[in-house]
Amino acid sequence: MTPDTASDADLAAREQALQARDEPYARATVVRREPPVSATVGDRALVTADGELHGWIGGVSCAQSRVTSEARSAIADGEPRLIGIAPDPDAIDRPGLEAFPMQCHSQGTLEVFIDPVCPATRLLVVGGSPIAHSLVRLASELDIEVVLVDPDGADADIPSETTVLATLEPDEIAEAVGSGPLVAIASMGEYDAHGVVAGIRTGAPYIGLVASETRAAETVDHVAGLLEEAPETVRDAVTSPAGIDISASSAPEIATSLLAELVEVRATTSGMAASSGLATHTDASNASNADLAESSESATETASCCGGGDERPSTTEPESSDESAVDPVCGMTVDPDEAPHVTHQETTYYFCCHGCADAFRTDPDEYLEVPTTETMNSV
Repeated sequence: MTPDTASDADLAAREQALQARDEPYARATVVRREPPVSATVGDRALVTADGELHGWIGGVSCAQSRVTSEARSAIADGEPRLIGIAPDPDAIDRPGLEAFPMQCHSQGTLEVFIDPVCPATRLLVVGGSPIAHSLVRLASELDIEVVLVDPDGADADIPSETTVLATLEPDEIAEAVGSGPLVAIASMGEYDAHGVVAGIRTGAPYIGLVASETRAAETVDHVAGLLEEAPETVRDAVTSPAGIDISASSAPEIATSLLAELVEVRATTSGMAASSGLATHTDASNASNADLAESSESATETASCCGGGDERPSTTEPESSDESAVDPVCGMTVDPDEAPHVTHQETTYYFCCHGCADAFRTDPDEYLEVPTTETMNSV
């Protein structure tokens, strides 16, 4: 076989491209040889996660197939390794080296150091809840890049190095966080669907949702409708209830259970993006950001999480004054200067949270008393 005589510049450019795409790979370098073998000390190659080898560390049967398989294992577990390939593996076997038989007829001996290079683990936390903020603080103790989606998070009690996104647009979130992050959603119903869609669009290997069984099911159905996917497909991409069962009840305890599960997931995914068809399909879906903004989580669940009851105003106009307005979804009194708002039929309504606003956008008539034909005839 003719060696792949890639220059140092070629390999450096390929390595830079892999890093820019956040793709894991491994460096393989020949550190010892005994002739006759075609490789020399210092020869090196790059091996990608799918088994492509670029560079030269010996012939296919002599070294490449073994180096490729061991490099893929190193990428999977994140551990560097020194391997030896010799006619008699026992002759070179020693602590710190794993020996394999030389399959090439030319015989000879090679020792190759394999060093995996995996992207830093990124964690996308969605929500402004105490659980979300506690998770961000706990995760800062680990080697994890944390991005928090919280429109009101600028003054949150979180580590200064945390990237905070105020946007709720899934495409903007996905672009900011990159491909294949771990995703934890603890918005308490305010913008669960935004987080799930963003996670799917990044190809996240883990999307954990802190929600009741009812709200999780409704969120899955909602996202499935937006992405024009079967609910079962979306359900398979979402972990709920999220976190390891440690009988957690307080926000810090729930955040701890989430972090434990994230550590476990990280160990098995090695920062690699999900390979399911769901993430790739979303590029062609009709789930635009405008569609999501006009949609919602369950109105009932959102109302309860926002602190309101089941009562709704009985008029088409919100009860408001110069200083306050009433959320038509949950009945809470809100400050119009700071509240999310929606204009419907030339009337502006104000809401306690994004979840209530989304619920209203989806079906305004559910929250407004619309005159029936019988009522109009009696007037």
